[in-house]
Amino acid sequence: MSGVSPHRVHVIACGVLGVDLRHVVKDIGLDVSLEFLPGGLHATPRELRKQLQEAIDRASRQQRGDVIAIGYGICGRGTVGLHARHVPLIVPRVNDCIALFLGSDAAYHEQFRKYPGTYYVSAGWVEENATPLSQAEQADGDDEAEPPPDEEFDRLVTEHGRDNADAIRYFMNSWQRNYQRAAFIDTGAPGKRDRYAEIARRMAAGYGWEYEELTGSGELLINMLKQRHTDSDILIVPPHHVTDYDPAGRTITARPVWQAAEDTPAKRTIIAAAPDAPADPDERSVRLGLGIDAGGTYTDVVLYDFATSTVLDKAKALTTNWDYTIGIEGALDGVDASRLGEVDLVAVSTTLATNAIVEGRGQPVGLLIMPPYGLYDHGDIPHSPIAVIDGQLEISGERRQPIDPDQVRRVAADMIANAKVGAFAVAGFASHDNPEHEQQVKAILRDEFGLAVTCGHEVSETLNYRVRAVTAALNARIIPCLDSLLMRAGESLARRGINAPSMVVCSNGSLMSMAMAHERPIETILSGPAASVAGASFLSKRPDAIVVDIGGTTTDTAVIRNDDVRVCPEGASVGGWRTHVKALDLRTLGLGGDSLIAWEKRKLQIGPRRVAPVAWLFDDSESKAPLDWLERHLDYYDDGTGGMALASLNGHPDGLDLTDEERRIVKVLAERPHSLHELAERADLVAWQFVPLSRLETHHAVQRCGLTPTDLLHATGQIDMWNTAAARRICELTAAVFGEDPDALAQRLLHEVVRKLAVELLKKQLAEETDADELDDSPVAMAMVANMLAGGSDDYHIRAQFERPVIGIGAPVAFFLPQAAELLETECVIPPDADVANAIGAITSSVRIQRTVQIAPNEYGTYSVHGLPGNPTFPELDSATDYASEHLAELVRDLAHQAGTSQADVEITIDDHVAEMAEEGRLFVGRMLEARVTGRPDLARLVEPAPQS
Repeated sequence: MSGVSPHRVHVIACGVLGVDLRHVVKDIGLDVSLEFLPGGLHATPRELRKQLQEAIDRASRQQRGDVIAIGYGICGRGTVGLHARHVPLIVPRVNDCIALFLGSDAAYHEQFRKYPGTYYVSAGWVEENATPLSQAEQADGDDEAEPPPDEEFDRLVTEHGRDNADAIRYFMNSWQRNYQRAAFIDTGAPGKRDRYAEIARRMAAGYGWEYEELTGSGELLINMLKQRHTDSDILIVPPHHVTDYDPAGRTITARPVWQAAEDTPAKRTIIAAAPDAPADPDERSVRLGLGIDAGGTYTDVVLYDFATSTVLDKAKALTTNWDYTIGIEGALDGVDASRLGEVDLVAVSTTLATNAIVEGRGQPVGLLIMPPYGLYDHGDIPHSPIAVIDGQLEISGERRQPIDPDQVRRVAADMIANAKVGAFAVAGFASHDNPEHEQQVKAILRDEFGLAVTCGHEVSETLNYRVRAVTAALNARIIPCLDSLLMRAGESLARRGINAPSMVVCSNGSLMSMAMAHERPIETILSGPAASVAGASFLSKRPDAIVVDIGGTTTDTAVIRNDDVRVCPEGASVGGWRTHVKALDLRTLGLGGDSLIAWEKRKLQIGPRRVAPVAWLFDDSESKAPLDWLERHLDYYDDGTGGMALASLNGHPDGLDLTDEERRIVKVLAERPHSLHELAERADLVAWQFVPLSRLETHHAVQRCGLTPTDLLHATGQIDMWNTAAARRICELTAAVFGEDPDALAQRLLHEVVRKLAVELLKKQLAEETDADELDDSPVAMAMVANMLAGGSDDYHIRAQFERPVIGIGAPVAFFLPQAAELLETECVIPPDADVANAIGAITSSVRIQRTVQIAPNEYGTYSVHGLPGNPTFPELDSATDYASEHLAELVRDLAHQAGTSQADVEITIDDHVAEMAEEGRLFVGRMLEARVTGRPDLARLVEPAPQS
């Protein structure tokens, strides 16, 4: 209810307003009835609320007015929680009654700034014989806080001693010292004006205060009686609403009372059916799919038959980080080429977006921001170039200032000319509530310059506009990186006769089309781990489990609950940049098949650094010279094995401008691989610790190699992928440094990998309740973990028993996870084809689109829809819900179509947020609508119909 047109006004007010209200109603021209409650109730807010509600209920039942005006301020929140039955309430938005005498809350605050301690006197206070508000607050409600008389003081001295008597007198007089002034408010009301003023004057003289006469006003009282709409001074409380305190605005507001039917659950789901379903949904169904996962260490491909739910073929190749398509080509060489032409759909997962952000690659981006109220401090958002433009919204999404199209064009043209930007990002305060301004700026930029534009609300729903701005800028920056991969991968596929559409795995494990990936590459960060978890879930068919993906570089763990993978609500953080891209809730440990095993500062370390295995590095004829050199110099490695690491030339210097030292290194490595120790001597460097490999490794010109768990598995005969002899030799050399038997050392190191894996699984379980990494800082906790992993001691045995199974995927998982699961007394599941689960997860994933809007009551008695352009408002909750449901369903259908599925049935969950009131009933806080579309991709290759005979 935005306003009222009262004919009869019934007033329920504090008795101290009696004189002034009777004065102002005489000439107001309204039918006003007055009802007064005793003065001084402000000292007991609960009693004030009780008596006010009783009076409101009586007036409502007896139909005393078309509206009920409440002659009180907030008064210690005594007016918070008042329930308007079927008659609207009118409540002044003031702190206490002093503002009502002065005519406005602003006038009261002005006086408070001058004299915070003022004893106010008015005609109403005197006639009602009530203690003025300011005095009562300072004296803790003691209306007669007078100093003790002399005879009383003598008695206190006799009973308690002089010092205690002085303290008692000091306390009794304390209220006086909080005042500096006595003020008489002359509101113009008839009465004994001089008598009222004299009371204030005598108090000032008696206590040594200032005295002042203030000109009051009945303006606020008149507005209270005549007001027809809510504003900053007056609140209209519609029927079936309750007054509430708004801490942000430090004022009183109104919220609706929850009136849902008893059988209506607070949370329910409806289906918004598709307006027109496709005539033949199987016309473009996917029959044969090709899944590709370009991981950090290996690139996997699978041919998957959807009709029989089987993997027809699979292959692996080492990932070539300087050019992902080389690894993709290598993996494709390993599958049946005759079937590739039959592929209907390709799905790709990749770590490229993550790597591009971490490495700072991409194009220059111009960021245009619309900060709150135009306020922006340099350094708020770490980006350049950046510009503040017009276009402001209130926190609720209401328009405060329009955008300036000419300004947008000028700013963008300047960024193109001076910063050579290749794309734009736009982010504005409150755009999560109302994206209208961002959409307008995007349309202007695209029409004028034809460049890619990313809006903050498109890539993040977080409330923090700075995070939305950073996420949008990162997205725009890496567009060329993903475009390049997808274009070159597409060329590779086309050369092999694969003409099927391609899709990309998102960070939350769902799929999106290439067109959408071009617009939103940021959503592919953590694409690889997401595909792995999706593959584990698909292969294991377990609704509740912990997923463990052991790769070459890392071990990733995630939780599946009720067939859903847990998503991190804070969003993914990559390379030090905080984004709000929805990503799987993963824990990542630097432990994998290619983790470097080193002895540093007399401490054994496994990971987190990744190197290539020695078994992979050497052909049989190549390993002898560098390993023989190491054997002759074993005495150098007592304190650490860092110098034993090997370096090999990749042959991809990437056009680097090499330094003299780097040039000497490349020349030496062109002969054969060298240990860092030997390399330092051959390249005439001071020591192996100062060999400058960083740039050469970053640009993939040089590959570092060393002892890894993969080498240990070769040395112990558990796998035979590469050069087993070289793996055994490096293991023997390392064992000689440790003074151990090579086989015993290998088993000890492999057991240490299992132990680290078990601890990580334990941390993943604990992470649902606490900060699991604090475990490392607790000697007691680590002692208990050590006891558990050792199987107990002679004194006690700590056990951990997981209630959910662990699902293992990744090439080396079978060698480590079963033992770790045994330590945690849980079931270990390693499904078939676990070694290529990432690629299977990519091709078997679905398109999932999810968006939310919120309907919230506002202070005008209407309902605002937050999250859709324009922030529309509606007089009734049902009409707001109908509008939000229709437009939200339309939005997710459109996004789902862009992502690659024609599924159009939308599942909408309606969740009502209701708060219990202190006295009775419940308040309606807001309604959340979450719409979801889930469907298989059907951007499949069109199958030509068979010719008619």
